[in-house]
Amino acid sequence: MNGSADRGRVSVFIAVALVGVLIVIGLTFDGIGRIRAYQRAANIAAEAARAGGQAINVADAIAGATPAVDEADATAAALAFIDNLDDPTIVDREVSLGQDAGGNESTQFLRVAVTISYDAAMLDFFGFADTFPVRGEATVELVTTTDATS
Repeated sequence: MNGSADRGRVSVFIAVALVGVLIVIGLTFDGIGRIRAYQRAANIAAEAARAGGQAINVADAIAGATPAVDEADATAAALAFIDNLDDPTIVDREVSLGQDAGGNESTQFLRVAVTISYDAAMLDFFGFADTFPVRGEATVELVTTTDATS
């Protein structure tokens, strides 16, 4: 007769444990999704920085002068790369030029930052925030060279 007193307790335990397991699965799923969103934002920023780093002053290079990065074209190329993606999750983008920390004017850097919006899939069910801003950054050194290998 002892077994009849415990009847129903296992069902309550299973129901409570199941909610806990679902929360852990939701946190894991959206955590991995958010990490992937960070990677995506960093990849977009890196590719935009690469596109900007290839913007040399073509007129001077054709005339035989030492190739130099055109700062306005570098900024425009980085922004154009991001804009051409036509991605609705991109909520902000920044492009800035600067010298190295030592103030060496011959060393220039192009920094690109991209913020995208990650839409949580599982955490919505548990009342957590629906979207999260995710920011990725990349910096490239603007280097021109005239070294030719034969």
